[in-house]
Amino acid sequence: MLRLLVYNVIFLSGIIWSQIINPVSINAQINRVARAGEVVEVNIDVNMEKQWWIYSVHKIVEGPYATRITVDGNIIEDVGLVIEPEPIEKFDPGFEITSFYHSGNTEFSIPVKLKKDLKPGNYDLVLSVFFQVCNERLCYPPITKSDTLSLVIEAGDPSSDRLVLNTTANIDNNSNIDSILSIIILAIGGAIFSWVMPCVYPMIPIIISFFGKLSEEKHIGKSSVAFFYGLGIAGTFIIIGLIISMLSWGVNDAATQTGYANIGNFIATNAWVNLFLGILFIFFALWMFGIVNVNVTGALLNKTDSAGQSAKNAYIGSLILGIAFAITSFSCTVPVVGMLLVIAASGTAAGLFTSLLGMTIYGLVFAFPFVVLSLFPSSLEKLPSSGIWMEKVKVVFGFIELAAAVKFLWVPDLEWDLGLMPRSVVMVLYIAIGVGVIFYLAGIFSPLPNTSKTNQKQSRSVIGIIITFMILIPVILSLSSPPTFHYSGMPRLVDEIIETMVPPPPTDDEIAKMEGWFIDDYDGALEKARLEGKPLFIDFTGVYCANCRVMERRIFTLDSVKKQFDKMVLARLYVDKKDSLSAVFAQMQFEKFKMATQPYYAILEPNSEESVIDTGGYIPKGFDLFLAKGVKAYNDFNSIK
Repeated sequence: MLRLLVYNVIFLSGIIWSQIINPVSINAQINRVARAGEVVEVNIDVNMEKQWWIYSVHKIVEGPYATRITVDGNIIEDVGLVIEPEPIEKFDPGFEITSFYHSGNTEFSIPVKLKKDLKPGNYDLVLSVFFQVCNERLCYPPITKSDTLSLVIEAGDPSSDRLVLNTTANIDNNSNIDSILSIIILAIGGAIFSWVMPCVYPMIPIIISFFGKLSEEKHIGKSSVAFFYGLGIAGTFIIIGLIISMLSWGVNDAATQTGYANIGNFIATNAWVNLFLGILFIFFALWMFGIVNVNVTGALLNKTDSAGQSAKNAYIGSLILGIAFAITSFSCTVPVVGMLLVIAASGTAAGLFTSLLGMTIYGLVFAFPFVVLSLFPSSLEKLPSSGIWMEKVKVVFGFIELAAAVKFLWVPDLEWDLGLMPRSVVMVLYIAIGVGVIFYLAGIFSPLPNTSKTNQKQSRSVIGIIITFMILIPVILSLSSPPTFHYSGMPRLVDEIIETMVPPPPTDDEIAKMEGWFIDDYDGALEKARLEGKPLFIDFTGVYCANCRVMERRIFTLDSVKKQFDKMVLARLYVDKKDSLSAVFAQMQFEKFKMATQPYYAILEPNSEESVIDTGGYIPKGFDLFLAKGVKAYNDFNSIK
């Protein structure tokens, strides 16, 4: 996702995109004359300039925006699938993945079935093509191009050969299959993991009592009662999936206009959503600690007990019991369910389907063993009873949910610029939570009320303490590395995990100023470059640009790079701050270089302000050579002059 955000800077894109040269041209054609009830074909000819491409409609991967082609109009009864040629499969250097795209001249088509009750006359259809165009170095922000197509409806019955709408296409959509398969595996694995969650065990005595009573009723079918019980459990999670599906559908529609690609991005970036999730996870943590006791299922269980006394209401009672079971387990299963929902809703097969599929599979697998056990209520008595082990798991989960709450809460703090949860404070909170886990597992203290010292001692877990401490080590190292709070020697995988859990790191701006950099001062840097007769190096950067920070930390500090920097005047210009100055710098980048990506580097001749060399993207290797070429180009320019 970070790669996606880096390559899709959408600030001011709607205004500036229209002012730059577009490497993609789109022409659409349709049968000019048709009859009511017929199927007409819209042909879309997309022509891309050399070395530019757009992404596949059907073969979708995580990262780039897939091309979307739609046709709208009040004369349309139905629209078939877009037919696209076989896309090119190739490694995409921008997103560092294998992607599927089209280049050169590419023809798409989409069948459209007209309404049967249309009167003869002139009608219009609106074609919309949503796409992202990229090359080896950069991607422009995704845009939507629309065109109006005129159609004449003539009198007469529809032709027999133009009645069938092709709703299938010859699509080898392996990426979608892989996406769906991963969701299925995650759903099954998450459900199996949820079987052993401690929150399910308080329901065991109630289940034994309920089904024990029903077993005495010989005229009641055990399998039917068990079915309704499973329906209550699975149905609860399926309804959740359906709700998220509908939300995902709406967000995906809004993506065309707002830049949100899917509900996963929406959840990740929306301040209000993250605030709600943060508060919710704090609530669940307090619930796990026993500080908050909410009997959310009390009324349901009372109805269940009364229903169980009546054979006539046995099915309703078992359904209610299943719902109560699912709700009770939710305080433990919410991390698993939440992760599944986010991944499923952002699934490449479209959130509407994948969310519902994921939660259906999860609900069915989660319910299965308890449905089987409900047929044999005596078997439930053999399950492990609640005790110290369950208490330990619940408390540890409570700490995990607190950590999740911190991750959600720093998003609105950052978005609203409150300054309450900067990177350092968030790390301190994570360390405090980890220390809390260690102290609890060591038997020093317990967040649970009325916990005896004997129970505390019995809850000691050396393995848990060691694992927790190992998790804390990279966080501690980062916290001890101001001003960026980033440990440079950290393995890349660990680095990426931490970066997803904490706010963007502070920049090295103060250090850079001491080293002679001009920060957000283009005029000052330009004046100095003119006075000293040096080329002007510009670093177009962003506050939220992770690759910018990597370049600053690991590449700019190399001796070979510093040697070239000494020959130039250095300026760092931010393009994503919420102020007018950043807007000016963003527009400057677009107008001068036709680029919308960070980082982007340019070396200017200061008198003419013309670029002698420029490039974009993350350049871990050969950056010193790029700078050397720029210096040489500057010297050659002035020698000719």
